[in-house]
Parts: sequence; C-alpha cells; structure tokens
Amino acid sequence: MKTEEKKRSRDPEKTRSLILEAAFQEIYEHGFQGVSIDQIIRKTNVTKGAFFHYFSTKSELGYAIADEILREMVLERWIRPLAAYKNPVQGILRRFKTLTDAMSDEDLVRGCPLNNLTQEMSSVDPLFRERLKAVMTLWIDETERYLKKAQENGYLKKTANTRQLAEFIVATEEGSFGLVKSMADRKIYTSLYNSLRDYLLSRAETEQ
Repeated sequence: MKTEEKKRSRDPEKTRSLILEAAFQEIYEHGFQGVSIDQIIRKTNVTKGAFFHYFSTKSELGYAIADEILREMVLERWIRPLAAYKNPVQGILRRFKTLTDAMSDEDLVRGCPLNNLTQEMSSVDPLFRERLKAVMTLWIDETERYLKKAQENGYLKKTANTRQLAEFIVATEEGSFGLVKSMADRKIYTSLYNSLRDYLLSRAETEQ
C-alpha cells in the first residue's frame, strides 16, 4: 500500500470527506447523471475498493452530498450569519446582496448546486427528492425562526405571516440563481434584491 493510501486508511473521516468534496465539485460542474464513479475516483486518488467502502452506490454518495454538504452550505451561507444582526430582516437583505455580488462569472453560469440537483434528480429518484426537500425545508424553517425573532423584537409587523414570508424569501434567494443562470445577466440580482428589500420593508414595523 502506498504511503498516501496508508495515511488515508488511518483517517477514515478525512478520506470520506475527500471523496464527498471531490464528488460535489464534479457534480456541480457536470451534473449528477453526467459524472461517473470512475471520474470521482480519479479526482481523489483513492482506490475503487476504498470508494465502495464508504459509499455502496453512486446514489448513496448523492444522498450524503445532500444531507451533509448542501445542508451545511445553506446554514453557512444564509442562516448562521443572521445571528450577528440585531434586526434579522436587515441581515437577510445584506446576505442576499453580499452573496450575489460575490458570485463569480463561472458560478453564475453553473448556478446553485441545490437548485441544479433539485431540477435534475427530484423527478428521477424519490429518495433524492426527499433529501433535497429536507435541505430546502431547513432553509425555510431557519429563515422563519429569524423572522419570528425580528417580530418579537419589533422589527416586523405582528400581523406578518412569518411562514409565508420565509417561503417567499427562500424562493427569491434560491430562484435568483436559476433565473440569472438562464438569462446570463447578473443585473437580475440587483432587480430581485430591490424587489425583496421593498417587500420586506413594507412588512417592517419601522424602516430600521
């Protein structure tokens, strides 16, 4: 056994993470159905036996990407930063602006990995659909939690339906990447941001 393989065998979590990250990047670039296990193995330098030790099928690998990588991505990009804001509504708007402004031209063309997988796999694999739905539900649930916090602290009208508002926000955040990908025009981000800002401010108790 080669030295690098020996090191990986002593650190199974690292090896598993390496496979997941490599698979995620390949799938993001080529689509789930456009990537083979052999392609992923070539990117990691692990043996085929090592791959199947961690993931018995390609589908199982895809489920893990949804459960772990996409879940963590949603929390890291959209949810955890909101804890720093006294007014979570402000935080929601600033995260949208910050993330869309930072999108590279390459990522603009590739779109959102969660959106891409949902479009590609939801009608093909019911288990994949359930896992992707769980990630989206988490996004909505956590957004609503911060909207309720904004409501409790007087930044959002008491009459605002936080569930409906959370669904609208996530639809705008997630949908923006698909629309910009289709239209190949990043100015759409600005248009959507302005519309989201105006709508949220109309639901604010005071424009803070």
